[in-house]
Amino acid sequence: MNRIIDNYILQLKQYLIDLPNSDLKDVVQFYQEFLLDGNYHNEADIITELGTPKQLARKIMADYSVSVPEKEETQKTSSKSSLKTIWVILLGVLAAPIGIPLALAAVVVMVAVLIALAAVFIALAIVITSLFVSGVFILVRSFGLLFGGNWASGFFYVGGSMVLTCVSLLLFPIIMKFIRFLTAECAAFFQHIGRRIFKQRYYKVNA
Repeated sequence: MNRIIDNYILQLKQYLIDLPNSDLKDVVQFYQEFLLDGNYHNEADIITELGTPKQLARKIMADYSVSVPEKEETQKTSSKSSLKTIWVILLGVLAAPIGIPLALAAVVVMVAVLIALAAVFIALAIVITSLFVSGVFILVRSFGLLFGGNWASGFFYVGGSMVLTCVSLLLFPIIMKFIRFLTAECAAFFQHIGRRIFKQRYYKVNA
């Protein structure tokens, strides 16, 4: 194999470590054959055609992220998996040719959605934390009333602190489910945008 092509493909494989082995083999084989058939002897020409190995890998992974769910729509994903999908697609869009107006608009929309999503996460975290901390604080303060002779007020505040603490603990799993739903919907939205941008199939190379 051409030494320049060999080096390019080696770097590409290193950036595609998250791609399943079976898919990695097909993708690498396709781009090897593509470069060999094109008789590329200059790294600059390869980069002009495909981008740097890192840029191409980002586009491949983003295309993979928007393609796989079409076959696995029923598979449940965790919040971590959804956030990873969002991040991979965003990086892929950023690696797309900047001359594509849709890509530029998509980046703006994606960043706005991520900011809104982060704001929701922070707000929910503040609510839960505030309730829990308030409950603990009131409980600590109530001890002074219980052992200071004002036991009636002390018991009242103990009850209030337990209510706040229990509410925060009950809200936690509900909010976590809501966050999981929100991130899944956000990932689906990013996938929809990605399908519109990646008209050239970087991952489905044989499509």
